[in-house]
Amino acid sequence: MIRHKCKIENGQIIPIKPDRFKNDLTIFEGKFIELQIDKLKKTRTSQQNRALHLWFTQLAVALNNAGWDMRKLIREEVDIPWSGISVKEYLWRPIQENYLKKKSTIQLKTEEIDQIFDIVNRIVGERTGVYIPFPSIETLFEEYEKELRSR
Repeated sequence: MIRHKCKIENGQIIPIKPDRFKNDLTIFEGKFIELQIDKLKKTRTSQQNRALHLWFTQLAVALNNAGWDMRKLIREEVDIPWSGISVKEYLWRPIQENYLKKKSTIQLKTEEIDQIFDIVNRIVGERTGVYIPFPSIETLFEEYEKELRSR
């Protein structure tokens, strides 16, 4: 199966990558094909991605400040402080894989980020009392300003 992202304008199919589309059409020259059209579901935006990774870091800092190292929250044998990466790998990803059957955050649709966030934030909050809201454009801007001031 060959897939292409296209836009419909005035009853015409406009491919996002016209050269690739035209090349793929030559493969089927003279043959009958079945064409299936589905509405494109948006994956996470770059802004959501930045907010997601900022939240990983914010949660890591809050858990560390509250005395919840990885050993206390996850496993006895893990005796290291939290980082953005460990929040993603030990808290977010296992829930994402079990709930959505998706391995990478790149595969997530915009609404799926909200679903996983709600689950992770609820579980962490219930166990530790630490709740970190998902970053908004305002918090991203504040973090950016702090980073500029610290340089």
